[in-house]
Amino acid sequence: MFLLPFCIIPYFSLIQVPVICDNFITGHWSIMENSEVDRLTQLLSDAQAVIKHQNSELTGLLESKSQELEEILGNIDQIIWYIDSQTLSLQYVNHAINAVFGFTKEDFLADPTLWQQRIHKDDRLLVRSFFETLLPGASQEICFRIHRANGELCWLNSRVYHNEKLDLFVGITSDITQSKLQSEEIAFLAFYDPLTMLANRSKLKLQLHSKLEHSPLVGFALIYIDLDNFKNINDTMGHEIGDQILIEVARRLRELTNHDQLLSRFGGDEFVVYLNSSDPIYINTFCSQLGEVFKVPFTINDVPFFLSSSFGISMYPEDARSPEDLIKHADTAMHEAKKNGKNQFLYYHSSMQRAIHNFLHVESLIRDALQDDLFTLYFQPLVNAASLTLQGFEALMRLPHPTEGFITPDTFIPVAEKNGDILHIGQIVLEQACDFIEMLRVKHPNPFYVAINVSAKQLHQIDFAHELLDYLKIRAIDPCYLKVELTESAVMDNVEIASRQLHTLKEGGVHIALDDFGTGYSSFAYLAQLPISTLKIDKSFIDTVCEIDSHSHIVKAISNLAHVLGMSVTAEGVETERQFNFLVENHIDTLQGYFLSKPITKEEILYNITTPFFLPEKALLYSI
Repeated sequence: MFLLPFCIIPYFSLIQVPVICDNFITGHWSIMENSEVDRLTQLLSDAQAVIKHQNSELTGLLESKSQELEEILGNIDQIIWYIDSQTLSLQYVNHAINAVFGFTKEDFLADPTLWQQRIHKDDRLLVRSFFETLLPGASQEICFRIHRANGELCWLNSRVYHNEKLDLFVGITSDITQSKLQSEEIAFLAFYDPLTMLANRSKLKLQLHSKLEHSPLVGFALIYIDLDNFKNINDTMGHEIGDQILIEVARRLRELTNHDQLLSRFGGDEFVVYLNSSDPIYINTFCSQLGEVFKVPFTINDVPFFLSSSFGISMYPEDARSPEDLIKHADTAMHEAKKNGKNQFLYYHSSMQRAIHNFLHVESLIRDALQDDLFTLYFQPLVNAASLTLQGFEALMRLPHPTEGFITPDTFIPVAEKNGDILHIGQIVLEQACDFIEMLRVKHPNPFYVAINVSAKQLHQIDFAHELLDYLKIRAIDPCYLKVELTESAVMDNVEIASRQLHTLKEGGVHIALDDFGTGYSSFAYLAQLPISTLKIDKSFIDTVCEIDSHSHIVKAISNLAHVLGMSVTAEGVETERQFNFLVENHIDTLQGYFLSKPITKEEILYNITTPFFLPEKALLYSI
């Protein structure tokens, strides 16, 4: 219908004009023909009006659709844009750019190069190269950094299409800063310790593997560092204080190392240093410097903490050719340093590995014994030195293995304490000791007490004292028939916890003896505060009490001290008549040892309980 006027005019020109001319020539003018011209003119005018109206409507529609489209694009979180493919100047962008860049859409349209100015300087060449190499019709992604209006760094990801017909790059851009940070955090946690910001064990092993791959002929050393007695700080002061100390340790160690070395936190209070040198003089000097790091106290909240550390050193390639073995051997050497008195460093030696093999072998024997119920108690009599009457028994664990024979306590107890099996063994001791007490009650109206040994690990279990008393209650055994023996070192390992546990036991009616007394270093300061009823003098003093004057003086002093504090004194390891006489003369209350009786089975004791009890080594008759 819009083409109608344009069709009429040519038709009129070709057909009607000659008729008009002919009539004009003949002198005849037709009113009809004149009216037709007016009519066609009107039609043309109407058609133009229609076209103008429809054009106006179409323009309005386009503007409306454009606004709708702009509104739709404005509600999209992603940035929609296109730029000139030749100049890279911005031609269009939606309002989403405001939230990402911190500039308005109008700012960018007013300055079409503003978006380029906000690109991080290290990424500008990358972005330019990307657009220069993006082929017509191709679509590709790029990640780069920009600076927001406030200066903050932001990561963007853009999917760009090269539209050849329009000569434009059309793109959709997303803010990936948060996901980028999360992925970087995950990557960081995979190889670094979040507390100290040091490399972790995974990073250390990765670096060592890389070192062996690229420089397999160059020697180096690993130093395994462990803080001495750090567990005490965590247990008494809390992990928050412990963490602050670890952070300070890491800071000091970091100051000591350089770019040729790698410092890592291997876990807990353990650190490993990689030294790019195999020179013993250099290594010894470095270890001495490490020792100096711990001589200055670590002050946290105005409280000074004094720490020492033990180091183990393994050498490549002498000690091992794999990172795992090098770390293991350095760890082994560190534990040997601890066993030798702590606060020192040792080089790994193959003999240490044999010790580990022995440990593993004994560990397997313990597991066999626990599984097959092989552990059994023997009982050594405790004799009153003044009246030579039986007072009680010390329960001593024995391991009669079917293929290995008798495994001595000195062999399996240290292993059980290290691997935690001592907790299970301790429960077996308590159960068998209670069984023995019940048997004695049946055979004798006034049964004797039984002393059991308690390890440091048992003592430091939070509910140890309450659980022991509850067990006695379940068994209907009077707590006065049980005595708990623990070593000085077990008490001093954590005096606060030990004191709390011992007071609970004492209040519950259990007697407490301090074993191996005299070998510790600071228990005199706490002795009067602990609820101890008996001091047991260490066997090392009894062995030479008649030969070394200082030992005889120590035994006398311990006896006097105990009696002043209201405690009794027991001497263990009495093996000769001279020792026996000396101890009796110096008012030792209770005697124990092979001179009187070796540890014997409950069957032997129960057999003799109905007859006069005979101690064959002394050949004395005791009335029970």
